[in-house]
Amino acid sequence: MVSLGVDIGGTGAKCVAFREDGSQAAISYIEYPNPAGNPNLDPRVLSGTVMEVVARCVRALPDPHAVKAVTVSSFGESFVPVDEKGEPLSDIIMYFAATQSEEFDQLVRKVGEETFMRVTRTLPDAFYSLSKMLYTRRTAPRPVWKYLLISGYLCFRLCGETVLDETLACRTLLYDVNKRDWSDELLAASGFVREQLPTVLPAGTVAGRLLPDVAARLGLPETVAVVIGAHDQVVNALACGVSRPGDAADVSGTTESIAPLFERIPEGFGFQRSNYACVPYLDGRGYVTYAFNISGGMVVRWLRDQLALHLDEQAKRENVSVYDLLNRLAPREPGELLVLPFLQGMGGTPDVLPQARGLFYGLGMQTALPDVYRAILEGLTFEMAYNLEHLARFGVAPERLYACGGGARSRLWLQIKADIWNREVIPVLTEETGALGSAILGFAAVTGEKSHCALAQRFVRLGEPFRPEPGRAAFYREKMEKYRRFRAFVIGEEQQHKGVSP
Repeated sequence: MVSLGVDIGGTGAKCVAFREDGSQAAISYIEYPNPAGNPNLDPRVLSGTVMEVVARCVRALPDPHAVKAVTVSSFGESFVPVDEKGEPLSDIIMYFAATQSEEFDQLVRKVGEETFMRVTRTLPDAFYSLSKMLYTRRTAPRPVWKYLLISGYLCFRLCGETVLDETLACRTLLYDVNKRDWSDELLAASGFVREQLPTVLPAGTVAGRLLPDVAARLGLPETVAVVIGAHDQVVNALACGVSRPGDAADVSGTTESIAPLFERIPEGFGFQRSNYACVPYLDGRGYVTYAFNISGGMVVRWLRDQLALHLDEQAKRENVSVYDLLNRLAPREPGELLVLPFLQGMGGTPDVLPQARGLFYGLGMQTALPDVYRAILEGLTFEMAYNLEHLARFGVAPERLYACGGGARSRLWLQIKADIWNREVIPVLTEETGALGSAILGFAAVTGEKSHCALAQRFVRLGEPFRPEPGRAAFYREKMEKYRRFRAFVIGEEQQHKGVSP
């Protein structure tokens, strides 16, 4: 039996075929023909890309009839508005697009910030779907029949059903986390009706079967189950083996995100005011939140593209990546150079300050590129350490961090994380965790397995843990204090510049 996991990202779509033993049978990836940073994406381009990426993956299989399920997971916040014929009414407004508006601000003032936080367990912000929905309702050429979030829109294209899982419903600002249903109160206040939204199902539920013309296009039997996936951070966590409070997935890619699993929602609204959402996790095992830094791997890429071009030829000669060379050349021990990695602004959790910029402190005549590289990795790790400290104030204190994504391939960075965070960091050997988590949901759906987390244990592949080295951990405790002071200085400077009291 084979399960197809489809992972929809902001720049491209990926389909990976997994066998029952967890081995990878085929993989396909296609990047959208969209300029980098474009805040809009044509829904037809998205659906066409997904159909092709699945078809290519199927063509690479020896027996397409072995495929029993296809599961789609995706990024959140964005959606496709469709009319009664299922035709898109506008481009997709991507999750990173600026959609702040007076209309949204007025709604928040009318409803009350605390009401939003009580119902949705999320601080209201224009980042979420609701602000984009208000804009779309006003600008769409025809009335919107359904607002379909990305994975739901693709399920609709595959099987004709309008469904959504609750982890993505949580990204709309219209979902009542306590009642596990759309909020009638927030729908009424914003002027939307329940019929305009998809049916919310538990992640991993069979939405339907492939439509005949779609099955023919993909080269698959019509009996293949179309399974509703989840938010990409949730399926990543599943494929990392996150299953009990104290576990957390650390995903290092373009951005970095730590998704800890915790038992109950913290009291009060301090958690939400720090930009931490509360998202129900799989199998009723508690909640996850997303502590993230938008700068993440983009800062490492900046160093590669702007300061390390001279290493390209050597990397080609040795048939390795520039990152491999930098990991090899970087000093084994930490130094005094300190980096605040806000080259794209301070964005994520617990603070949002888009106008903030990076800071390099401690440069000297002896500073070389490998020193800067290591200091950047440390700076990114200090920022996530700041998040971990902040989460601990609310009783969310992960003990085990499972590392995946591109950053998890750097042994240097994994050891830095273990030393700065002063806890065990366990690398996940499976590279395609988003697709694997989706595929696990598919396997459970067609086999009747009740526990997704228990099933995931059959698929999780872990490397040797990285543990803190006492000498470095002590050095980093002092360096972290300096990082906090510089971070507070940057926030204070920006607030003064804006005329806000720090």
